[in-house]
Amino acid sequence: MIDISNEDVLKQYLLNKNHIETGDDCSITYCGGGVSGTVAFVKASGREMIVKQALAKLKVAEEWLCDPNRMQIEMKSNEIYYRHVPENTPEVYFYDHDNYIFGREAAPEHALMWKSNLMDGVLDKVIAEKVMRSLVIIHNECAKDKEVAEFFADKTIFHDLRISPYIKFILHKHTRLTEYAQPVINGLMESAITLVHGDYSPKNVMQDGRKVYLMDFEVAHYGHPSFDLGFLSNHLILKSVYNRRFGAAYISMLRHMLNLYFDEMNYMDKSSLEVSYLKLLPLLMIARVDGKSPVEYLTASADKELVRKMAYAIIDNQAFNRKEMLKIILENIENN
Repeated sequence: MIDISNEDVLKQYLLNKNHIETGDDCSITYCGGGVSGTVAFVKASGREMIVKQALAKLKVAEEWLCDPNRMQIEMKSNEIYYRHVPENTPEVYFYDHDNYIFGREAAPEHALMWKSNLMDGVLDKVIAEKVMRSLVIIHNECAKDKEVAEFFADKTIFHDLRISPYIKFILHKHTRLTEYAQPVINGLMESAITLVHGDYSPKNVMQDGRKVYLMDFEVAHYGHPSFDLGFLSNHLILKSVYNRRFGAAYISMLRHMLNLYFDEMNYMDKSSLEVSYLKLLPLLMIARVDGKSPVEYLTASADKELVRKMAYAIIDNQAFNRKEMLKIILENIENN
């Protein structure tokens, strides 16, 4: 298998596969920050694309292995998103099964990561609505889709990249959660409700003005949609801890996004989904301070302890509805 982390190797590969032409003014810029693979921004003949290659061993301190064939999962899921929400999804260009390499349309070079704007306290309601509406469209459209269900039935990658390093890992440190967490894990692993992105977070949304590009689908599977809701919600909550002066605004945005989602979802019982989502959420919160992949911006001990405190408050008070959960989060943000 070739290694595209070497610029000369990547350029020759693209030439050999006719993805660029001899004589093209080709520039390659490697994107940092990811832990699961090599990502390069390629610009040639006026076309901009992202080329990705999955790694078998992730770039984190703890030992963390995963099947690199997840690139095919990402490609196929990207195609499905492009089919249903093309206005918010980059186009797929190619996939190389032998080398686990995937090429797709890139957001413009000047585009910003939604995460960056959120970190700076730039909370755009229009962007938030596009992100959440895209998710509910996918969940609605893919529910009961037999072809999608069959292709994405294997949850091995989801287990290896999410269940094991996030939820199971924290149980070594938070043993009192073991009995609580097991039914949540079972629900995520055994459910087959709709297509789940698995990494639906602000770092995987690029924005060019108010146009958004949804990306990074490698953890996609046919499972329980509560994971996408919990994963996205968690990121807004964590940023409200980091940037507490805008804490109420983050929570207000989250409330608006959740209301939009639950108003428009039509594929299962709303109350059942809400309970599942809110039982999962506190586990994900703890996972991002005590799991294998903690968020990089919460470094202060007090911030980490606040996240744990809020998570346990949701569990201990059985705040398994949106109103009660948001009340707990907001009160803690404002009082700590």
